[in-house]
Amino acid sequence: MRGTDNALTIAIIGSGFGGIGMAIRLKQAGIHNFTIYTRSHEVGGVWYENTYPGAACDVASSLYSYSFEPRWDWSRTHGTQPEIAAYLKHCVAKYGIAPHIRFGAAIAHADYDEERALWRLGAADGRRFEANVLVSACGLFNEPAYPEIPGLSDFSGACFHSARWDHDYDLTGKRVAVIGTGCSTAQYVPEIVGKVSRLTAFIRTPQYVMPKIERTFDAAERQSYRRFPVRRRFERIKTYVSFERRFAVFVDERARKAAEDAALAFLASQVKDPEKRRLLTPTYRFGCKRTIQSRDYLAALDRDNVEIVRTPIARAVADGLVDAEGRHHALDCVIFGTGFVPSDYLASLSVTGAGGRALKDAWRDGPEAYLGITVAGFPNFFMLYGPNTNTATSIVVMLEGQIGYILKCLKRLRGGSARSMSVRAEVQARFNADVQKTIAATTWGSGCRSYFVNAAGRVVTQWPKPSRVYRWLTRRPRASDFQFTRG
Repeated sequence: MRGTDNALTIAIIGSGFGGIGMAIRLKQAGIHNFTIYTRSHEVGGVWYENTYPGAACDVASSLYSYSFEPRWDWSRTHGTQPEIAAYLKHCVAKYGIAPHIRFGAAIAHADYDEERALWRLGAADGRRFEANVLVSACGLFNEPAYPEIPGLSDFSGACFHSARWDHDYDLTGKRVAVIGTGCSTAQYVPEIVGKVSRLTAFIRTPQYVMPKIERTFDAAERQSYRRFPVRRRFERIKTYVSFERRFAVFVDERARKAAEDAALAFLASQVKDPEKRRLLTPTYRFGCKRTIQSRDYLAALDRDNVEIVRTPIARAVADGLVDAEGRHHALDCVIFGTGFVPSDYLASLSVTGAGGRALKDAWRDGPEAYLGITVAGFPNFFMLYGPNTNTATSIVVMLEGQIGYILKCLKRLRGGSARSMSVRAEVQARFNADVQKTIAATTWGSGCRSYFVNAAGRVVTQWPKPSRVYRWLTRRPRASDFQFTRG
């Protein structure tokens, strides 16, 4: 519904970088009639929920922060979970976003009312809300992925996902299994390997690992960043340019081969045990999966109290796991480092658009959207970090482009000249045909299985071009791309 000033009411789902950034930009544009709905009881999104030991970002903080709110007092080049969470809280406080947030409001479904041109929202606890515009800022990494292990309920030990870390459980002296080998695993394994008596790493597919280039800032550097904002700006630009150059590994064979050789050389330098080195050697093309950045993960796996198991898990029993070769692994604790289900966009939210069409039906062949932001048949519905917008650079760069695009769309809706706008189906189809054609020529299209790929084998997460191309495409919406309803 519209307020007395004829301003649109806007619902934002999610309080991570996307949701908070959207809210701040709305206020700066003079739009105040918005609400952030979040299932959590604190802001931060993944940076509130993921508190496992060693949790940190693998993108330098100069770029993994808002361009309009650079922070000068990071302790390290790459922010840790507590620092990033604190940064987002700071942004909420500085820009007065807190009064707009409804905590503990897990939106379960959103249905579009064509007659009234508004979205009806239903929370899991039964509460109901309405808004003219719906912005999904649920993010890509919000639903933990759990492997299907027969008999897991029979296991008598501790069992938890890295995204739901059990800080009350003491790992000291325990026999621990780690299942999975993603970026989160690479961060917490070095933190716990010295505490446990034995660590069994179940690794289905070994990942390429590159050394993380990071360091601590001293007091003089932090003081310099505080006094000279131009230096902060320079660091952001320098980091951005370095990431844009890295995109070459996905499209240029020589760059890919050079990166692959560097990763294998790093593996050889970190893992002295020849059998472990063999088990940790990837067989797919570099870049097809997300590359791990860590200085100490491989060395941690080379320790004497670590066993690497490539054999699939067959079942769980009361005191451990049994692999497909019949080997029994006695355990006190199982930790799932199996990541999330990013290819299943909006899995926790049921969305129904015009004509009663469900988003899951529109996405039967896989999630897709125009610019990853709008979906044909779903008026006044926008997404942040939507399909095919994951990037080789900082996602914050992509989010700021999306936020600016959505703001320009809202300008067309404010004032009542148009009640709703929906991207044309043919525009969306042409855009996504180009995206998939481009992906086919990249390393992502080389055929390996990763979280980039949905069950049908389609890459639905990655943006297959440099991020500067995306920022150019989202600089402003074209009226001809949309259908408008008036009145």
